[in-house]
Amino acid sequence: MKTKLFTRVTALSIAVTFVALLLGLIGAAMSSFYPGLAVLIVMALITISSRLYTTRISTRSNDFQRNYYTIFTIINVLLILIALWMTFVIVHDRVLGDC
Repeated sequence: MKTKLFTRVTALSIAVTFVALLLGLIGAAMSSFYPGLAVLIVMALITISSRLYTTRISTRSNDFQRNYYTIFTIINVLLILIALWMTFVIVHDRVLGDC
């Protein structure tokens, strides 16, 4: 019952979060420790765990699976938006240095 939308959104969320995490590491190396890295790590764990948990729910009912995919698709879309915003902040604050 795995939906294409969930798969695509989760893959995009993982990619965007890891790009933001990589830029955060570059920014931390150029300036100093950035506390947003902890938030990015938690965001990455949420996206990875939502993807891994899909194998565990294959035996559950279709209604449960549908609710799971809907909820975590919305959560992953929100994580994409947060990661894009954090990428913008990291690049302008830490990497480029323009406050």
